[in-house]
Amino acid sequence: MSKCINFTFRSKPAEVTIDSLPDELLLHIFQFLMVDGVLQCERVCRRWRKLATDTGLWRRTEVVCSGQHGQVCPKTIGIIKSHSKIVSHLRMQYILKYPFLRSLTGLCKNLITLEMIMCRIQVELEEDLKKWPNLKKLNLKNSMLKSERPLLLPLDHFKHLTFLGLSDFGLTTENCDSLLHCNYLNHILIDKIRGLRLEYIKTLINTKQQTLITLHIYGGDSVDDECLLMLAQCPMLRDLSITRCENLTDRALDGVSKIEPLTHLQLWNNNVFTEAKLKKTLAQVNLRKLRRLSLSRVENVTGAIVDVISEYYTNLKFLALYQCPRIINTDYEKQLKAKFRNIQIVLY
Repeated sequence: MSKCINFTFRSKPAEVTIDSLPDELLLHIFQFLMVDGVLQCERVCRRWRKLATDTGLWRRTEVVCSGQHGQVCPKTIGIIKSHSKIVSHLRMQYILKYPFLRSLTGLCKNLITLEMIMCRIQVELEEDLKKWPNLKKLNLKNSMLKSERPLLLPLDHFKHLTFLGLSDFGLTTENCDSLLHCNYLNHILIDKIRGLRLEYIKTLINTKQQTLITLHIYGGDSVDDECLLMLAQCPMLRDLSITRCENLTDRALDGVSKIEPLTHLQLWNNNVFTEAKLKKTLAQVNLRKLRRLSLSRVENVTGAIVDVISEYYTNLKFLALYQCPRIINTDYEKQLKAKFRNIQIVLY
């Protein structure tokens, strides 16, 4: 009878240190760091400095320059100046002196994202923007224009633009068509722009129908039921916001209920939607995956509507029913908060 002998070999596990990691893995780790962390990595050694100043890494790093407390942090100014060649994403906020804002942004020649939030803008921005032909994101939301003449943004200059957010300036009858020529534009936030022609909005929806992901528009006379039925044909639309919906009827809600990928929905200011149609629309399976829902100043939002939301909307993280007259001074706020945990609710 033969004997079977088992041998077990034990070896000391190889000691792995962070210095022994390949460059690709270190870069992957660095991309999860905030700007301060990346800057600290630059000071470790020559190898880390080279990796921490990699152009690809900074394409994932946003630099935020804020003057919210009356003075921009000198450290942030230093980062922009010392890393101007590799800064790709720049967010300027609460800066009220355009010459200062212009001097800092002008240092960064390779921007693909430029945001100016709550800043004061001057007409020189028209020419300044031409420095960054590779912009993919331009966001001027909530900024103010210091000029007696309109600002004509050179939108046709940006061949790669995917995201556009505007305040109440930057889009006029003179440059509306240039927005249509931004072939890759799929996030359009122009809800501060009033007076756009209805036919223009229909052309915009038709032009971007297959690629549109986000659409925020003012509405009013610029939007009718047909627009919403057109939006129902947008296979990628996830975020829809219409600030003024007074011209929309129950027919428009038929379009809303058919937008399958929708996760964010805002419809404000309407006295026409009937309670029955609202209830039927919100009960549709397509809309039950909404994470943000706002029906502020919609007159016929009632307790029955709140019941539908409470029953079906398990993914909801934000709900606004601001100034809906038929649920003010009721117990529905308690009902919603009892149903949804960790949800922000605005009723009043």
